[in-house]
Amino acid sequence: MRHRALLPALCLVALLSFAEDPPPATQTLVLEHLTVIDVTGMPPRPDQTVVIEEEHISRMGPAEKIRASKNARVVNALGLYLIPGLWDMHVHVWETERTFPMFIANGVTGVRNTGGHLDQLKRWREETASRALFGPRMVICGPVVDGPNPSHPDHSIVVHNATEGRAAVNFLKTNGADFVKVYDGLPREAYFAIADEAKKQRIPFLGHVPEVIRTSEASNSGQASIEHLSGILNEATSNEQEIRQMRATPVQSPAEYPPRIARELQLSLEGYSGKKLEDLAMLFVNNVTWQVPTLVSSNVVAHANDASFAKDVRLAYAPSADREAWGPAQNMFVRFSSPEYWVQRRAAFQKELEIVGDLHRAGVLFLAGTDSGGVPYLYPGFSLHDELAFLVQAGFTPIEALQAATLKPAQFLGLSDQLGTIAPGKQADLVLLEANPLDDIHNTQRIRAVVVQGRYLDRAALDELLAHARSAANH
Repeated sequence: MRHRALLPALCLVALLSFAEDPPPATQTLVLEHLTVIDVTGMPPRPDQTVVIEEEHISRMGPAEKIRASKNARVVNALGLYLIPGLWDMHVHVWETERTFPMFIANGVTGVRNTGGHLDQLKRWREETASRALFGPRMVICGPVVDGPNPSHPDHSIVVHNATEGRAAVNFLKTNGADFVKVYDGLPREAYFAIADEAKKQRIPFLGHVPEVIRTSEASNSGQASIEHLSGILNEATSNEQEIRQMRATPVQSPAEYPPRIARELQLSLEGYSGKKLEDLAMLFVNNVTWQVPTLVSSNVVAHANDASFAKDVRLAYAPSADREAWGPAQNMFVRFSSPEYWVQRRAAFQKELEIVGDLHRAGVLFLAGTDSGGVPYLYPGFSLHDELAFLVQAGFTPIEALQAATLKPAQFLGLSDQLGTIAPGKQADLVLLEANPLDDIHNTQRIRAVVVQGRYLDRAALDELLAHARSAANH
């Protein structure tokens, strides 16, 4: 799905030509009589008015005390709930004509792109920032840094040693990446050199935990975030060494992968130690190592043989090439796996939910991310709401799940003065909901309107964006 021809990006006017044009950001927008959920943990504030001028929240307070200016656009939001715009902190964007409308229509106003083509991503980042392209704010890394035989050769910097690892960090910093992403195949000396050079260059590094690195070592090295709970289950088991020995043995054919993974998962689960996880949790808290569990992608992996994925109505947003690539015939694990493989995969997913809850209760910091664009049956924008539901299933309260997609991304990115909460002076990236998400996290899907950089998109405009995305998927 990553290698299809890229669709042309659309500018703001072209993208919204089929919908009601949003007002210019210089026009005052007034949202009246709504309930504010500012995600700071304060109780919801009913009957509030929020005034937006020049892409920022200028005033807010009780509706009876704030009056709209003469030329303002006034929206009666009685009965609606206002939350900050959402962030998906783990995506892969390969084109914008389809994916950007899907993000915006789902209230996702910011994304952290964790692997792709640097020049292309830089252009999209700059065009969205300058309003030449209508889409979410972007934080990007460009190509991932991997070792010999990279998993994704089309967007990887391959390094073999410490010198090449340092050079990769310098290249990415010099060429405008916001962070460095490390990947599975990195040699040990290259990984530690990257960690050291990233600190010297003052650029964050994050990503997978390479196969030859323990998760505790990654945390101690300053890795800012760990994606997909990489390595945690293996380090929280008494069978860690046996698993590492198995992985050191080369696989001769694809058919050998499923039984090996099944055995690894069995060993991990049989030797699982709550005390070992507690030790890791304490380390993550002390080192401020964030977790991006992407539970929605783990769910897909654990249930890839489930026929219900092929019946998802959201497949209408996936290009035919993706739908074909996602099918059972193209999935190595569906083709070569045994019933035992699926038993272990699903048991491991349940354990991941448990691990997320335990780490969260221990004070470990979390970000909401999906891996859309990197894993089958994930849909830009839509899947973030699924991730929030999985976080609640793992033990988060609804407000804590919301914070993982609003307040916490702003803190992680160093943008708390601009984004993440609803307050005067903050950027006007907002979502109006028809029901209270604190009552049921699924209510984040009940979107009435989205405000993007001060521009108001009502339900009709959002539906037009989704129609455009469906059309783009089928051309």
